[in-house]
Amino acid sequence: MNVLEFGAYGDGIHDDHGPIQAALNQNEGLVTIPKGVYKVGSTLRIPSNTHLKVHREARLIFGDGAGVDSQSFLLTSRDHAAGDKNIHIEGGIWDGNNLNNPRGPDEPGSYTGALFNFINVANLTIKGLTIRDADAYFIRLGEVRDFEIADIRFEAPNIRPNQDGVHLGGYCENGVIRNLVGIDGSTNDDLVALNADDALQRAQNLDLKCGPIRNIQVSNLQANSCHTFVRLLSVRSEISAVSVENVIGGCRCMAINLDGCRECRVQLFDPDDPQFQDGVGNIRNVRIANLQVHKSDEQDATPLINIRSNVGKFVVENFQRVQAKDVNSTAPTINFSECRASKMILEGALVDPIQESDGVSVVQDGSQYQIDIAAQGVLRLSEGGFINLNINSVGAQHAVPLPQLS
Repeated sequence: MNVLEFGAYGDGIHDDHGPIQAALNQNEGLVTIPKGVYKVGSTLRIPSNTHLKVHREARLIFGDGAGVDSQSFLLTSRDHAAGDKNIHIEGGIWDGNNLNNPRGPDEPGSYTGALFNFINVANLTIKGLTIRDADAYFIRLGEVRDFEIADIRFEAPNIRPNQDGVHLGGYCENGVIRNLVGIDGSTNDDLVALNADDALQRAQNLDLKCGPIRNIQVSNLQANSCHTFVRLLSVRSEISAVSVENVIGGCRCMAINLDGCRECRVQLFDPDDPQFQDGVGNIRNVRIANLQVHKSDEQDATPLINIRSNVGKFVVENFQRVQAKDVNSTAPTINFSECRASKMILEGALVDPIQESDGVSVVQDGSQYQIDIAAQGVLRLSEGGFINLNINSVGAQHAVPLPQLS
């Protein structure tokens, strides 16, 4: 079913929201959008059992002032309360027009600035498209199971804070995220964010939940100067069974960030509270492999791998740090701090790795370093790459149980 049959113009002048929505409403099956420019004056809501196939050169632009409240998105699932299933989106250029759709203040009902929004969906596919000019998250998922996000190009002609590429909130599981490309300064936050905990009162997080994120496979990320490639954010909630493979390019700040949201505008915990004396985070069974990355901002001093959350069975393999042309960064490769007592094995470091340590003991055996880090110990490793890093917290993971969604 073609949206032109429902009266869409595709001329960039008329508001084509009504015809496109009518096509989505009347057909649980294939809906096509041919080449053209489609102004979308309000939120498109896609129902269950729908395959939306968009011509690769078709451009859908969020109309001026269309971002009016927390339920405004260029595209979202239809029934967040009851849930949707079997949604497939393919193709097109999706434009958030963020200069004319600024995010609202951090209060209930505000426009979130997110462009794609899927809440409580089973079996979701988003693939083969360009998504650009969001005011916050490009693709936002919460409580989504059995999903694939693949072959996505991100463009941010107007840089804004919190421009995550793919942002997962709590209760997301069984997902594949692959083949993402950030162009120029895209994305101006995390290319992929797994935020099991977050400040839910902030505009970009309205209607998300804190909760576990499990069984996520991430692969083939590329950018020339994104802010951060991958973030794992946990204070109480579980992040587990995660793999990240094949990351190439430049980042202004971090390649991998597990900072517990410590320097964010809204903190998620009080570090002076006794319940957090052993640190925060419940992150385990994570494998990160085959990174070839460099700093694209030599003034930024943050480490490429920033671990400030408790981890168990956390492995990084084949980490190559490339010196970019005209960028002379001296930022450390790894920072590990503010965690419970941990054991670390580092193999195949390209240079003598220990840059600074506090509460740390090191035993070297050839190219292997066995490192014991006391609670709240600090370890910084210099700018070289390495073959293998294996970290385990000593004792049980810090966790406050959260209810499971049915």
